[in-house]
Amino acid sequence: MASSSLRWGPSTSILLVFCVILVLLPGKADAFGAGNIPSIGKSLYCILNVEGTNWRHGDIEDMLKTVAFLHGKKWTSMLVKRTYFGNWLRDYSQAVDVGSLKGCNAPTIRILVWVLSFMSFGYATEEFEVTEERLGVYRPEEHIDNPLGYADGMDARTFDSRLRGPVDPSETEIDMRTGMKNYIANESGSWATSAGYLRFSFARSIHFGRLYTSGGSGRSGKEADLCEALRCLGQALHCMEDFSAHSNYCELALRELGYHNVFPHCGTASQINLRGKHVYPIVTGTFGGVDFLHSVLGEATDHFTQSEVDEVDIALKNAEKGGSAGPGSRGGGTGERSLFGLNFGGGSSNVGADFISSISKLPGVGSGFASEARKLQQDSANQERQNESTRANVNQVPGMSPDFDPVQTAKRIYPILEFRDKIVKSLSSIISKVPGLEKLLEHISETLTAFVLGLLAPFVRPIINQVSKALKDGSSGVISASANNQLEPWKNPSCTDPTHSMLSKDHFTNILNPCAGRVASTILQYTVPRVLYAWEHTGVPVDEVVNDVLRAFHHPAIRDEHIQIQKDMFETVRQWANEYSRNHDLNNTLGSESVKNGKNHIIRPDQKFRHEILMPWEVVMVGLRTST
Repeated sequence: MASSSLRWGPSTSILLVFCVILVLLPGKADAFGAGNIPSIGKSLYCILNVEGTNWRHGDIEDMLKTVAFLHGKKWTSMLVKRTYFGNWLRDYSQAVDVGSLKGCNAPTIRILVWVLSFMSFGYATEEFEVTEERLGVYRPEEHIDNPLGYADGMDARTFDSRLRGPVDPSETEIDMRTGMKNYIANESGSWATSAGYLRFSFARSIHFGRLYTSGGSGRSGKEADLCEALRCLGQALHCMEDFSAHSNYCELALRELGYHNVFPHCGTASQINLRGKHVYPIVTGTFGGVDFLHSVLGEATDHFTQSEVDEVDIALKNAEKGGSAGPGSRGGGTGERSLFGLNFGGGSSNVGADFISSISKLPGVGSGFASEARKLQQDSANQERQNESTRANVNQVPGMSPDFDPVQTAKRIYPILEFRDKIVKSLSSIISKVPGLEKLLEHISETLTAFVLGLLAPFVRPIINQVSKALKDGSSGVISASANNQLEPWKNPSCTDPTHSMLSKDHFTNILNPCAGRVASTILQYTVPRVLYAWEHTGVPVDEVVNDVLRAFHHPAIRDEHIQIQKDMFETVRQWANEYSRNHDLNNTLGSESVKNGKNHIIRPDQKFRHEILMPWEVVMVGLRTST
């Protein structure tokens, strides 16, 4: 007769994990809908990719898998994720700027970005914690943005000492030696440059990379050093990738290839003499109020439509709705939409108990996790009761106490995020030992995330309400005031200061988005092996490595065919142009009038009513129409 006692061995552990998986996995595909975690996570981490040809930073970072990691090993998904975290933070640092700081403080904004990060990466503690130091603030040089007009002439440091000061006119002048704006790579002045930022980031990455590979006194091999090296590599790659996306490099390269009518995003009389060649300079866009709204808020109509801030709110509401099912309900009993076939909520519902019952069965750690989950549920419920007591006050943000302390709130939500990470890492240690189960871990992670969002909701929604209000107030006025700047290159023949909205190729509808993405990928594939080589070879001077990769910042008219990165970047543009199905029409499609009227964007019929695919100038025009 078999023993009635259960002995924990490798086979029984795996069997139990399978049982937990069966409990947690969705029963039907239609459990994935608008606002659920898989779709939101994808929208924050990747581009909405059209036939695999469009790019954003997340897609470019995936190209890391095409180059070797240390000791010739392959990049794992976690290594790529740690690198992209550094890249991602630079995009979201722009949330900490004058416009938002007028309405709320940096620690409050940090909490919201922290939750966005959690939804993007699936982790939120240790190397994935969004600290104030890691997030930083908006700095134009990190994105190769033209600082002209920054903060409308105010000293932004009065809002946060980490923000940049007033702009020196010499910053935006053209370096006649390189044909590029001074703020890009002219390090001979007192101004901040993107090249200087890259020196700092690469040097820090190499420092921690060397500690990981070769640190003395038992220091080598520490995971924390590797994580920091990868994060700093990611933030440097963000800036490198922005060269093709935020500058007119692609346009000028196409002009060098014979497409002379391609609009250079400069005034008609702004050409310079560059080593005997009459060419337009390398410029990037000014990032003003309308650009911030277009990039971060997604405003395109007279009302504030769904932006990433709103997506978080939707996810939180969906998670909370999961706790409203009646006793014994397994999803849909009340007619409400559920996540993953289970109504996981943050309250004290039977469904929450069902989730806790499931995790309690995890071998060796289940009882501890279940106990912790119950405590976190109670804390979340207590916070919700406190929120209810403040909602009746019409003079304050709904659910937010007048003595709200973002630092204390961060301390209270940290255990929730830590709880989620501990469960995933515990499961990962078991599942990773069995080939083919990694995808199942992702499903478990998604379900757990829905449960955790329910716990977070009472703490985070008041913050969303406050930040949204701060960002939305007066937005139509900002759009109206900024609208005329968009057409400066057409109105002023000497203009070399286009706006980010008109010049940037970040958006997937821009015809040059694939071209810029491929150039950025070329830069990454050149840069990363050299930085990793410096990690492993401590005798290689850091400046030698940085000077080498910084040669990617150049004017295509004076490219050196003996410099590999410059040759490769130009060939990438040539290859894209040769492969583009309508290359015979590029002179017209990318010409001055086409760009002015937004014809350099491709809109599919099924996309035409969605705000996120509107061209930058359409965004401005809609704002003007609704503010008059």
